[in-house]
Amino acid sequence: MPKSHRILSQYVIREFLRIFSLSLTSLILICILVIFFEKLSLFIRHDANPLVMLEFLLYKIPEAAFQWTLPYAVLMATVLTLGIFSSHSEITAMKASGISLYRITFPLLLFAFLASLCSFMGNEYLVPYANQRTQYLLDVEVRKEEPSSFFKNFKIWYHGDRQIFNIQLLDPQERSLKGVTLYQFDDQFRCIQRIDAKEAKWINGTWRFYGGAVRDFNENGSIRTVPFQEMELPLKETWESFQKVKRDADQLSYSDLATYVEKIRSAGYDSIRYEVSLQAKLSYPFLSFVMVLIGIPFALKTSRSGGIALNIGISVLIAFAYGVTFYVSLSFGKSGLLSPLLAAWTPTLLFSLAGAFTLMSVRQ
Repeated sequence: MPKSHRILSQYVIREFLRIFSLSLTSLILICILVIFFEKLSLFIRHDANPLVMLEFLLYKIPEAAFQWTLPYAVLMATVLTLGIFSSHSEITAMKASGISLYRITFPLLLFAFLASLCSFMGNEYLVPYANQRTQYLLDVEVRKEEPSSFFKNFKIWYHGDRQIFNIQLLDPQERSLKGVTLYQFDDQFRCIQRIDAKEAKWINGTWRFYGGAVRDFNENGSIRTVPFQEMELPLKETWESFQKVKRDADQLSYSDLATYVEKIRSAGYDSIRYEVSLQAKLSYPFLSFVMVLIGIPFALKTSRSGGIALNIGISVLIAFAYGVTFYVSLSFGKSGLLSPLLAAWTPTLLFSLAGAFTLMSVRQ
């Protein structure tokens, strides 16, 4: 690489990083403030310890950074950096020196690619742990609830009143528990009954179990087994009791979610919404790169007709358009209207192609 090109790349990336760090910090701060005011009534109602509140907000930073703000900070930094260069006629001077637009913007594309990799790694390792921790802080430290559930071998274990539930999958659409085993205990914590069912549904305020068997364990060691096709069972736990312990995709890494999808699929349960989330975990990190592809031509085309306010407005408009498209597409996927692959990747591919074609249309 010629020395002049290396100096140019260093200059471009230095100015970009200065604006990017400010944009990312500002966006994260806005997200944390929104989360704080959203949870403020809960904190006040339960008289939460200020240190617990602070810890909760600190653990929200990875999610705010890697899932919500990083791509949009990259977009804003791209638009503002190139907009400033253009308004100061630096782009014109660079092109007059024989440097192509592709060469000028190459450092930004390289940074965006690295940011995409960082986004994937952050969502793989930091975000799941932080989200699990924030959920624990809300349930145990703020609401003062006993930790009644945990996950092991990709199954949900829930401790009820003299009962332990083992659940393969929660289906919020059908309000049902798939692959349920219910252990009943006496005062001495001896297992006196085990109920296995293919499914348990919450219907009109009661639990109905389907396709299973009841095993009663007598003190003399004998076991009485009674199969059933349908059975109503009075339980203290309601559907809302299990809503808090469902396995959310944002609390799982890509590898854990892939294993979980394979387990529930092999067990014969519907895994479509988890498959969509699995594909989204791959497609979303590439958004940083897509944002640069889109941001470069918009920044160059609007730099002569407006200032910083216009460039920020363009950034917000692009981010809003992608966000709406992405989450609508995911909704179609989770409802079965699109395959998981198409639902997660179509918005990313569409915006990538739009950015690439627009970039090629810009005069070099």
